[in-house]
Amino acid sequence: MNTPGTALTVGKELVCFCTRCKMDLGHTIMSMMGGMPARVICRTCKSEHNYKPKKGVKEPGAIAASRGSPGTTTRAPRESKAEKTVPVELEWMKQLNSNTKAIRQYAANEHFLVGDRISHPTFGEGIIQKHIFPNKMEVLFRMDLKTLIHAPKPA
Repeated sequence: MNTPGTALTVGKELVCFCTRCKMDLGHTIMSMMGGMPARVICRTCKSEHNYKPKKGVKEPGAIAASRGSPGTTTRAPRESKAEKTVPVELEWMKQLNSNTKAIRQYAANEHFLVGDRISHPTFGEGIIQKHIFPNKMEVLFRMDLKTLIHAPKPA
């Protein structure tokens, strides 16, 4: 596949994003433009499409060369899920240690208050962060912040 130091030419193999499979897979270069692949064919689904770099990895000059406009700028790569998890998990642990409320079992037909601790069958233990009008709430779980439904405030 594409290893550092190998020149890309027509017929070479590389890993890039397949627009049909929606994932990074092995492709064969069909045509080149300005030293960068222009068209590739997926070795898995056999679809031919424009070259798209691997998701989350921007190769130097790939966007500018493929679009042909020299003044384009590239965005900073997005954070991966692993990078997001650490701060979420630390915040979850901090709030869990400071919260002394009893754990309640999550049920969509019950009303919860901000700061309540819940136990969800899929996501585990969580802490209610805020209410979203009228019947949703944000819950901080160990790995992610989730939006769940709950019963509206009793009259």
